[in-house]
Amino acid sequence: MTRTLLDNVNYDVLNTIALKKMAAEKAIADASGVSLGQVATALDDLESQGLVVTIGTQSLPTDDAVPALVATAATRYANLRIDPAVLEMATKFEQVNGQFLKAISSWQQVDVAGRKITNDHSDSEYDSKVLDRLDKLVSRLVQLIAVLSHQDGRFDRYAVRFIRATDLVLAGDLAYVSSPTIESVHNIWFEFHEDLLRTLGQERGE
Repeated sequence: MTRTLLDNVNYDVLNTIALKKMAAEKAIADASGVSLGQVATALDDLESQGLVVTIGTQSLPTDDAVPALVATAATRYANLRIDPAVLEMATKFEQVNGQFLKAISSWQQVDVAGRKITNDHSDSEYDSKVLDRLDKLVSRLVQLIAVLSHQDGRFDRYAVRFIRATDLVLAGDLAYVSSPTIESVHNIWFEFHEDLLRTLGQERGE
């Protein structure tokens, strides 16, 4: 079946919805960098194509959303997928990603007498060391994102989101480390990883 390729705005909006699973217009605009007016127009267009459904204020992807994104990404990012700098960046990301997953695990659990138990965050010295690791990893990722941003400016938005979340963490709002319900560092990292894989036409390895 021949798929209609999405224009850049529709792709960015639909991609954001697919990454978040469901999102309101403001969240879509904030994550994608697309203006609220453009988001509203794109949602109408995407709904007419059967790629999203809106329930109340939330838009959700249909089963046809990801195939449309995959087909569009293959064309939109054909040159990027063979760019040596981008491929090198992707390799470096996988290394940083492994370190990030270990740091998040250390944040969520602690080792007590050889057993992993939930971190109650009563040990501020331990937490401080983990947060320092996470901050360094995010800083490294922001540097890697710049390679993608050189090819497509939409990736700049990830750097903005990461910096905002880490600033909130460093200011004492620890929910922004890994809470699943807000724009936490972990949520943004997960979305970026999924986005990177789709951009490069790759499958998740772990």
